[in-house]
Amino acid sequence: MNYGIPYQGSKSKIIDQIAKFFPNADHFYDLFGGGFSVSHYMMVHRSKSYKQFHYNELRSGMCELIKDAISGKYNYDVFKPEWITRERFMREKESNAYIKIIWSFGNNGEGYLFGKDIEQQKRSMHMAVVFDEFDSFVKDTFKIDKWPNELTITGKRLYLKRLIASRVELERLQRLEQLERLQQLEQLELTNLDYRQVNIKPNSVIYCDIPYKGTVDYGNTFNHDEFFNWAAELSNPLFISEYNVDDSRFHLLKEIKHRSTLSANANNEVKECLYGNKLSFEIVNDLNLFNNQPIQLDLI
Repeated sequence: MNYGIPYQGSKSKIIDQIAKFFPNADHFYDLFGGGFSVSHYMMVHRSKSYKQFHYNELRSGMCELIKDAISGKYNYDVFKPEWITRERFMREKESNAYIKIIWSFGNNGEGYLFGKDIEQQKRSMHMAVVFDEFDSFVKDTFKIDKWPNELTITGKRLYLKRLIASRVELERLQRLEQLERLQQLEQLELTNLDYRQVNIKPNSVIYCDIPYKGTVDYGNTFNHDEFFNWAAELSNPLFISEYNVDDSRFHLLKEIKHRSTLSANANNEVKECLYGNKLSFEIVNDLNLFNNQPIQLDLI
């Protein structure tokens, strides 16, 4: 199962390995919540481990996008996604989180989803799948002018997938739609704040998927030194995802190898790490989740 919405740096594929390190508590904080994958996973699989889940994301519009998805706005019965042109994307990306995230390449919120060389073909397939409109490209390429039987949008996408090697980019919308299935909404709080402004309550577990050093900052300048100084003062167990943390106040808990898919050409092996403050390290050690050695998982 994929968790949350498509988002650059999403932990959807590795969250099951990270979450096993989180102890039970009254509150779970996802302070750099991004595409909601960690909060989504925790609410699905660890709903009884916490009384309340707190999702926070500084990036403008993300909370509203998540709320809309949970409320059912993107259910295909009521939402037929219109095609977003390159021009409209550039014009509205800063004011519309749906356009900014779902229609950007790699979900980076900056560049348009498709290259100019394939934009029109992608539009043709989109219009056929969503609106049953078959133009000359679809008719000539796929030799169809209507769908067999009564296919859902998923069925249409899979039908085309069987005809071509690449898939239609509509599974991004399915990720929005699936958030509607969340049941325990009374346990969820969503905030759009700087991490230092979030009111962290006693008996909490804190997870921070911070912008990695040397990578994009998701549109917000991030001061790593300030963050680590702030994190070191917390009295709750705190966990941090990063490539590398060179700070003796934080301890390596786990290494995860997997393939990066942040760009069309980047299918390289990367190693992401989970770090913890002194308290989280002691808890993990007491639970015998490792024998004083970082656990390595190869997802290749």
